[in-house]
Amino acid sequence: MKQEGINNLNSFDYEVVRSDRKTLSIEVHHQKVKVRAPQKAPDDWIENFVYQKAQWIARKLVEQAEKNESRIKLQTGEEVSFMGRQRVLEVTQGASKIQLSDNELLIRTKELTHESMAKQLDRWLLNQAKELLPQKVQSWAEVMGLQKKLTGVRFRKTKTQWGHCTRKGIVQLNQLILLTPMFVIDYLIIHELSHLKHLNHSKRFWTLVEKYCPDYQQAEVWLKQHGHSVWY
Repeated sequence: MKQEGINNLNSFDYEVVRSDRKTLSIEVHHQKVKVRAPQKAPDDWIENFVYQKAQWIARKLVEQAEKNESRIKLQTGEEVSFMGRQRVLEVTQGASKIQLSDNELLIRTKELTHESMAKQLDRWLLNQAKELLPQKVQSWAEVMGLQKKLTGVRFRKTKTQWGHCTRKGIVQLNQLILLTPMFVIDYLIIHELSHLKHLNHSKRFWTLVEKYCPDYQQAEVWLKQHGHSVWY
């Protein structure tokens, strides 16, 4: 059974979650600090552990704050990329509708709240992904000679993954990849298709990726440095 509590150390609060474990660990996610501790861990042991990690925690909180600031803001004038082309957001109130033009992405929503716009954009991106990406995945599969191993393409917005490949040959992609540059979209597709042949990240896997995506390291760097920015 877990036991939880909120404590304070200097400039940040932290939550203590007790469970059947033997060690202490700290997680910093979404501007929140969580300490996982054994059921009977003394409070002073936990406090001392957090004190020792205080500088690391503070640095992580600053990094996350900076990342949050660079995320897409659903407001008029914000620039977003769609399939590798920059568009300017136009947000208005009215009957729910999202319309894409050469230079603009219009979001019309009944409620001008972030939650309402985010849900509407999620649905639209999912539909766009289903329309635009399966053929692109199929084309790359044919180029790579893996079309017989590919059994399906699915889309799902997850918090931790850009894509996934199952043993049954199904490639799953996060629809948010539509908001990344084209070379990143191609890399993510090639990455997941390569798992149809190598269900691991072995040297042979990366050799296959590099064969069809020579600049894959550039794409990896982009995702590491800017991947968080396409979240809203």
